[in-house]
Parts: sequence; structure tokens; C-alpha cells
Amino acid sequence: MRLAALALIALAFCAAPFVQAEPATGVVRGKVTVLKKKLFGGLAASGDASGVVVYVTGYRTKPPDALAVLEQKHERFLPRVLPIVAGQTVSFPNRDRFYHNVFSVSPVEPFDLGQYKSSDPSRTQAFVNPGLVPVYCNIHPQMLSYVVVLENDAFALTGEDGAFELRGVRPGALALNAWMPGAQRVARELELAPGAELEVALELELTQTTPPHTRKDGTPYPPPPDYDGD
Repeated sequence: MRLAALALIALAFCAAPFVQAEPATGVVRGKVTVLKKKLFGGLAASGDASGVVVYVTGYRTKPPDALAVLEQKHERFLPRVLPIVAGQTVSFPNRDRFYHNVFSVSPVEPFDLGQYKSSDPSRTQAFVNPGLVPVYCNIHPQMLSYVVVLENDAFALTGEDGAFELRGVRPGALALNAWMPGAQRVARELELAPGAELEVALELELTQTTPPHTRKDGTPYPPPPDYDGD
């Protein structure tokens, strides 16, 4: 009986499916230096390197169930840059007492949430495809934000000192990217060993200007109410 029991136990172990352990994730950290134009030409390091989205490409992860939030407040979008994972849904609450109309004409994810105010329920939009989605208000031309739809959850936004830290990064051949409005994206190829930690320095040149945009139907925004025509 004892031999039969041992045989059954051995058989159970042999019949169990083999599950290969995932390689240990790593950490990528470092600092982004933002260079901006000097008054008389050339570039110099900015004292504020906040708002740079730093992210890894090379693999995909599932989006989180939680909603991301992009607020409309004091005729502004907050935050100005919102990184999310492809497949995630964003809520656009209106915190102002007057109407806003959130929309995008980006080929990555065009949408139009219509007109609503703070007393109305917040409206939402799912972002399926990775890419950059500029978001506007059809009523207030100064309102502009960017939803950065990413392949995975290995991303961070820099603080004033430009520091970043990405944890849980899958090992292998990767690209580390950095972008902010007004700058050309920069990328560094990396090879991350399982469980390794890498230190990376990046530079962004803040030299681009934001071009004017139109309303969702392609027409110009009307002048402000106090415009006198001069």
C-alpha cells in the first residue's frame, strides 16, 4: 500500500504541467536634461525638467482596469501630458461651471465627447492604439493636452530635477524613449539582463513651437468676446 501511494504521488508530480518561471524584471533609472533656447542663441539646461514622459518600448502589457483621469479645470487640461497603456480608458471630468467639448482629430484615436459641464456626468474614451493623441476643447482654443498611449506600463513622468525610475521592466532588447511637448523624441537602445539595474542619462532639446489648431470641423476659433476688430 505504501509503495502504491508513493507511486501515485510520483505520478501526480510527473503529470503536473511544467510552468517556466518568468525572468526577473529589472530597473531603469536616470535623469533627463532639458535644453532650451537661450536669449541670444544656443541652448542651455533648463532649471525645470518636469513633464517629460520616459517609457520603454519592445513589449506589451495588459492595461490596468483603473480609469486614468484628465481634468478640465480653469479652462485648462490637467495634466498636460497623460501617459497610459493601450486599451486603457480615460475619464474627462469637467470641473468648470461652464461647457467644454473635448475632442481629438488624431488618426491614432479620433473622438468627440460632445458638450457638457460640471453638473453633467464625466465622459470617457478608450484608447486602443499606441501613439500620441493631442486633445483639445472645441470652445476654448488655449486648452491642449496630450494622451501618450504606450505599449506597456514601464513609464514615468519626470519631476523638476528630471529624475525618473522605471521598475518592473522586462529584460531583453528594449528602447528607452523620452518626449515632452515642444521637443523631438529621443531614444536609446538598451539590453537589460534579468534582475539588472541600469542608469541612463538623456537629453531633450526644447526647440519646437506648438502650431495653431482649428476646431473639430476644421474652422478657426472665433475671436474672444471683447475683440474689437483692430
